[in-house]
Amino acid sequence: MATSRRGTRRTGALTRASVRRGSGQRPPRPEEEGEGPTGRLRFVQSPTAWLLGILLAVVTVTFQDVLTATVKTILPLDRVPDRLSPQNAVDVVEVRDVKGFGYYVVSDAGGAGGDGKILGEISTGGPWREGRKVVDAGSADWMITVQGRASQQVRITDIVPVLEGGRCEEPLGGSLAHFPSQGVMDVIPLELEVDAPLPRLKTLGKDAKDAKPFFTGPQAKHITLNQNETEAFIVHATASTGYCRWRYRVHYEIGGSTAETTISGPGGKPFELTARLPDASGYRKVYFPTLDCVLPDSRLPHTWYEQTGAEYARERRSGKVPPCPNS
Repeated sequence: MATSRRGTRRTGALTRASVRRGSGQRPPRPEEEGEGPTGRLRFVQSPTAWLLGILLAVVTVTFQDVLTATVKTILPLDRVPDRLSPQNAVDVVEVRDVKGFGYYVVSDAGGAGGDGKILGEISTGGPWREGRKVVDAGSADWMITVQGRASQQVRITDIVPVLEGGRCEEPLGGSLAHFPSQGVMDVIPLELEVDAPLPRLKTLGKDAKDAKPFFTGPQAKHITLNQNETEAFIVHATASTGYCRWRYRVHYEIGGSTAETTISGPGGKPFELTARLPDASGYRKVYFPTLDCVLPDSRLPHTWYEQTGAEYARERRSGKVPPCPNS
């Protein structure tokens, strides 16, 4: 019986005494010291831990830059994915009128009294092109400058004119004026017959027969733009039958993807051009400078000749170009 009782004490069963003893706080074991909240923060707050974290971040960024540079070395520029959205890879820097000398229509919306105001602004160098009171007649020259924004190369594959309303309208009436504008720079020359059945940008040839499509056909070309690189081109647009308003849709490739952007005229408005009326008698007035008729030094440079549309048409039929007065 005594042996049996000693075996019972060694079982480790919970007695009231053992429960009371276990209810008190147990002293921490040596390996558990420092595992409380204060001990966990001790490592995080140490200068060594901060230094290791900074070094790890620097190594990670450096590795990413080296990897990107290595990939760009192996792959063509236009096949590397870019962080910039493809829709923002081409920026339109400037759209500027650079017509050298030609005809313009002062629209009927300005009224007969608006002619003198427009001529005065032209003579004094004022902002006569603003407000769209004057529209290019017969031809127009616009210089368009674009810039690549992506870190890899952008390839412009086509620029397509898109007519407002899908077609041109009847030519504008009003007053016809012949005077100079701003002059042309040496850039990529293109031409566009905007009221043609299928208007396309073409290379500027010696005459219409020499013009060939720029972006399409057997001699198709494209425009490439590296990051921050700019390219300028002049579009010499002509209209012989109608009044046209249009924007350009630009197609390009970047990083193996295709995207589009739109080029509008100044102020976000469409480009516009009107054909000259087949009969000049349809114009209210016709204005042209003395430079059309006499030597530059013989008259004041800003003196204007004025005729009615009927007078101008009659003089044209007599073979005078321009129809200069006898005086």
